Amino acid sequence: MSSVFSADEVVNLAKHQTAGTFHPFTCANRGDGNHRNLFGDVGALVPTVRGWVCPFCDYTQGWAHGFMKGGEA
Repeated sequence: MSSVFSADEVVNLAKHQTAGTFHPFTCANRGDGNHRNLFGDVGALVPTVRGWVCPFCDYTQGWAHGFMKGGEA
């Protein structure tokens, strides 16, 4: 398994994803009618050590803003 984010970065990214300060990272396919509200938005992505994943389809994203990984939520 290849890691994109460290375990600490995943925790920090989850904090940013749910803080409501910024628009959450969302799936590119979220308008297909199969996605649901998660973390306050339709098709919000979930951070994992393998990158952002969509729980509703196979979409993944391998980047995040550096400030989000550092923990300043």
